[in-house]
Amino acid sequence: MKHILVLLLCLNLASSFSQIEEHEKEEHFIKIWGLLKYYHPDISNGAYNVNKEFIQEYQKLPSLVTKEAFDKEMIAWIESYSTADFDIKESFKQELFTKNDNFKWILESGYSVQLSQLLSDLKNNANYKSHYADIKKLSSSIDLSNDAALADFDYTNNAHRLLFLASFWNTMNYWNVNLYLTDTPWEQTLSKLIPAFSAEGKENFEKAKEYLFSKLNDSHSNYQYSYTLNSLDKFPNFGGRIINDSLVITSVYDTKIFQEDSLTKGDVIYAVDGVKLETYYNAKFSNVISASNKNYLRRAIEKTYLLASTKDSVLVSILKTNGQNKEQYIQLSPLAYPYQKYERLKPTESKGWKEISDKIGYINLNKIDKNQLKEAFNDFELFKGIIIDLRNYPRNISTADIAKYLYPERTTFLKKLTAVKPAYGNYGANAATSFIMDPFKAGKKNKNYFKGKVVLLVDRTTASMAEWMGMAIQASPNCITIGEQTFGAIMNRNEVPLMDGTKIDFTAMGAFYPNDKGVQRKGLRLDHEIKESALHYDSDLYIKKAIALIR
Repeated sequence: MKHILVLLLCLNLASSFSQIEEHEKEEHFIKIWGLLKYYHPDISNGAYNVNKEFIQEYQKLPSLVTKEAFDKEMIAWIESYSTADFDIKESFKQELFTKNDNFKWILESGYSVQLSQLLSDLKNNANYKSHYADIKKLSSSIDLSNDAALADFDYTNNAHRLLFLASFWNTMNYWNVNLYLTDTPWEQTLSKLIPAFSAEGKENFEKAKEYLFSKLNDSHSNYQYSYTLNSLDKFPNFGGRIINDSLVITSVYDTKIFQEDSLTKGDVIYAVDGVKLETYYNAKFSNVISASNKNYLRRAIEKTYLLASTKDSVLVSILKTNGQNKEQYIQLSPLAYPYQKYERLKPTESKGWKEISDKIGYINLNKIDKNQLKEAFNDFELFKGIIIDLRNYPRNISTADIAKYLYPERTTFLKKLTAVKPAYGNYGANAATSFIMDPFKAGKKNKNYFKGKVVLLVDRTTASMAEWMGMAIQASPNCITIGEQTFGAIMNRNEVPLMDGTKIDFTAMGAFYPNDKGVQRKGLRLDHEIKESALHYDSDLYIKKAIALIR
């Protein structure tokens, strides 16, 4: 009898060891589906509706309660598409960028020998096509337009919600060359997000999407359909600048209400609803807004969303300019029109160029055009230095326009990283258009280039194309860069269609200085960091520091 009990116990233990949890099963399924989508000869060619294949196979998962049953079903599923056309090549060219090579799961997931071999063969198959992700030769952008939304998408359907997650997670896993830079390794996000996408209800689904996108840590991935941000319909009647852990009021949008609340420019808000400001906004927005770095998160909210609410007022703790410390409610108001929230982000009005101090010039790259740029450099030819203000977004000039005045010769200012195949990139490759024009080089032979000091001003508003131009200016021989961490997303936006009919962007390429120092997430290189103070805030601090450096 004792021997029988021991045998039964062993059998029970063996059975329990082979059990597979629901979310674990879904995670493995999502990874296998993604591998099929991008590496199987027929599926990657669009011969099957890959989304319907996902939903049909997903229906079988609940009946697979052991690892053995799951493995057996996955083998049958993969083999149902045929493996006859595989072209297996296990070695790649050494120059490929492999930091996003995330295939360890194939051998570390405890699959059967047969399933592991099948998946390894898939990963090493060179006979894949580009129906779902086509790399454009001239731009190196990735055309994902064939990865269309699910026509009958229904957020109440669990399979549809999991498909949403699976599609976006795999698109990033195989085609986002900057993925290796995320705070949370992308591999780990899937297990964290499956429970979030499995939760029922519209609000849970929308918040799961925001959480997913925030884990990209990409300032270009601003989701315009954000449930959380779009639900905030009442805004403060002023804007400010977040410095350290406080908001200093710098601009007024409604003078009447501002005065009714007894507020003054320079007042410092350091807590909301009794919670320290930094703790408050991190809890409210860090899982909602995708940000390359914390400085961009501050920029994204400081003039609009920071104190926004669905209520008519919010309780804040304020240090007044007269030194008084007080707690009070401030009024919140609806916007006159939706675009008003973006107008608040515009830089203050300024001339395109001027002499700002004795023999020191100033150029505002947001305002100046090609003709004015020529006038400015003619006027500044014998000046001690020029301050180039890039705390904005240039709209009327190119890198070539300004480089010809700053460079003694043609110079490379940027190296790129692009996708070349699923999960692999090409680092430092020449632009496809280099035989006509190389966008990563600027300037020309010019013995009359400006030889005084060039001080480049950058901050959290220096974003995207502005960072690109900043890298070009920094390549000039006399440039000193001062300011704070910039946007941290330099290269082109790439659109991703989502399963529910919405869309989002990501940064399609990586950017590096010629010395191989990366710029994605980090922002532009700084020679001198500006340390601002919320107390006695000085809006002219950058200019004063620049003048001091030139003198």
